[in-house]
Amino acid sequence: MFILGHLGFGRLLVRPWRRNFPWTPLAVGMLLPDLIDKPLYYLHISPFFSCTRTVGHTAILALVLAAIAYARRSPAFAALAVGMATHLLIDNLFELALGASDGSAWIAASWPLHGWSFYQVSFTLSEHVGRLISLPTIVTDVVGLGLLVWERFGGSARQRISVRSPRR
Repeated sequence: MFILGHLGFGRLLVRPWRRNFPWTPLAVGMLLPDLIDKPLYYLHISPFFSCTRTVGHTAILALVLAAIAYARRSPAFAALAVGMATHLLIDNLFELALGASDGSAWIAASWPLHGWSFYQVSFTLSEHVGRLISLPTIVTDVVGLGLLVWERFGGSARQRISVRSPRR
């Protein structure tokens, strides 16, 4: 899953509560794990960042953001934390649905419960791009885009119809 998938499915997951969260920090939170981990892996800063799911994909980071939100009573930090939680959940569900055997999403989310290292993988940026243009990724991004469009225009149309319909 890529950007549109995380945004569309993430918005769907938080639908009952989304009015409590500002949209921009929520969207940033939905993408934050990848915004942190992809550069850390590809910049080869340290062997600790052994794949594209490391510290940014940990439940610990999401909990730290939630604690900051609670301490500061900050809707923006709460939105970041909730957005991150949707990302972690979606990554794990996507991995399960595809029958991925590596478990990199779970290893990262539950870090350090299973040890101090993350999943070990070695692939190039071009190989990663190849994974992004795979059928499952494209399908989930198209569905994610559809969910965003439906929310934006479908909900508005329903509201206009219900407001304009005559009462009996």
